[in-house]
Order: sequence, then structure tokens, then C-alpha cells
Amino acid sequence: MFQKTAFALVLLFFLNSCSVHQKSLSLNDWYAFTKKSTERQQPSEVYNFSDNMIRMYGETNGYLMTKKSYTNFELSLKYRWNIEEKFKTKSKKNSGVMYNIPADYPDKIWPKGIQFQIKENTTGDFIFLDQVTAKVNGKLVEAGASVTSPKFSENEKPYGEWNSVVIKSLNGKITQYLNGKLVNECTEASSNEGRISLNYEGAPIDFKNIVIKNISKE
Repeated sequence: MFQKTAFALVLLFFLNSCSVHQKSLSLNDWYAFTKKSTERQQPSEVYNFSDNMIRMYGETNGYLMTKKSYTNFELSLKYRWNIEEKFKTKSKKNSGVMYNIPADYPDKIWPKGIQFQIKENTTGDFIFLDQVTAKVNGKLVEAGASVTSPKFSENEKPYGEWNSVVIKSLNGKITQYLNGKLVNECTEASSNEGRISLNYEGAPIDFKNIVIKNISKE
């Protein structure tokens, strides 16, 4: 009896370990696309990859897009506004992390999906793009080209400091965390799987520690 119980526990542990796959995203997991291009580009030809960090800057809006799609996942990463002298810009600090971008959706600025808005004073907002809908506080968000659902609370660190972002997407329920604090939540998202992108919108920004894992429960 003891042997059977022990075997069952070992098997359960093995199955649970297999069901939670975690991966750090690297250079080979992305492609780049910019507003001035018509074709996908190599990431290193558009943005800088060094010291285990992605530095996004330049004159043209664009993004890094994952080659793969993801379903029921937890995405974690860190970002900071780049305030080095050589990267200074007069534009308003604006960026974002998009996810649940349909695999068959064509490259464009900006694609269909959901965005964790990274923007001065509004970091944590939902942006629902190209008719994507969801329920926020039990109320259905009206479909549109680009619809904002404001964050519940603010928790961004000062410019130049690293901020931690966690996005959980599970069967249409999405939670967005900023520096360990829940800042937005929705249910019944009409787009609940797809690719992930890091957006560049004219304000130099750094990303690092990008990790994704599949989840089966909250």
C-alpha cells in the first residue's frame, strides 16, 4: 500500500512539473517590425540586445513580436524608461506590452490584441485593440479600434528605476500586476490566446528578465 501511495505521489509531482513549463525569452524567440517596413526584420537589426537586456530606441515606431503563440500563460518582465543622455527625447514616455495577438493577424502598427499600457501616469491601463472586448467590473467594454479601460490604482516607480510587470491570462480572465500590486483585471476577453509584443512608441525603453510559463489555475 505504501509503495502504491509513494508512486502516486511521485507521478503527481512529475505531472505537475510538466504542466508548468517556464521559459526565458531570448533573441531567437522574436522578430522585429516597424512602421517604415513591409517585411519582418531580424531583432538585432532594429533594437539593441546586450547585457541580458533589450534596448528599444530610434525614430520609427515598431515592436518585437514573438514567433510563437501562447495560451493560458503568465508573462513576467521588467522595464524602465531609458534616461541616458544619448537616448533623451522630448516625446511623451509611451510604450506597452501586447498579448493575445491572433497568430494569423497581419503585421501592422498596431495589431489586434490587448495591451498592458506603459505610459507616464497611466501605466497599467488596458488597451483593447481592433474590436477586442472583455468585461471589467462586470461591465462589457464597448468594441472599438482602440478602447482604454483605466487602471484601478497606480504603482509605477520613478523614471530610471526598474518596474516589474506580471500579466496572467487564463481562459479569458486577465490580471495585470505592476510592482506586485494588482492594477487591472478583466474577464471574458474575446481574445484569449496569441502572440506577445514589446512596443516601441518613440520613448527609449529597456526590457529584461522576460519569462513566460503556462498556467492551469490562478
